[in-house]
Amino acid sequence: MTHNPMEIDEFLSRFEIKILERYNYYTKMIKNSDCVIMKRKVSSLDYETFNLYFSALKEAINQIKMDLKILYMRRGNLIGNMRMSEGKIAGVVVFRLSKAHIIHIHRKCNVCSKKCHSHLNVSIAIRMGLEYIHKKYPELATGIRNELVYTIKNRHVNQETLGLVFDTLKESGNNAS
Repeated sequence: MTHNPMEIDEFLSRFEIKILERYNYYTKMIKNSDCVIMKRKVSSLDYETFNLYFSALKEAINQIKMDLKILYMRRGNLIGNMRMSEGKIAGVVVFRLSKAHIIHIHRKCNVCSKKCHSHLNVSIAIRMGLEYIHKKYPELATGIRNELVYTIKNRHVNQETLGLVFDTLKESGNNAS
């Protein structure tokens, strides 16, 4: 396969739009969920349970695009049509979205005993990574989900390590329909 910079640029342009659409979808999903303490929709509370910092989201997307472009260029003709596996792409997305401070939790939620939103930034990133490898978050074993959140939040991981994790999850045989 010959090197075609237009191919990756077109992919990244479409990919940016998809990330924004899916991030919006997941934040709306959370706002439509129920507050365990108040026993009503999060969106109906008298305060915003979390805020999005769009500049942080935009910066994370720019870093995703840069990482993928570098990965594409570095791999040459080694791997497939796009030279990157879905797991590697998912790893980059999860790493960049989870490490950026996109979501800020309201102080009332921060002091709540349930801590419903304490991992929101990481869990949305994981959901998006799983979606990219055609898996659904609820279908992933709770222990694996918890371990992913814990490891991303508290241990050293990078895009490539997460890429291997997502490649492994993709091949694990529990593909979502």
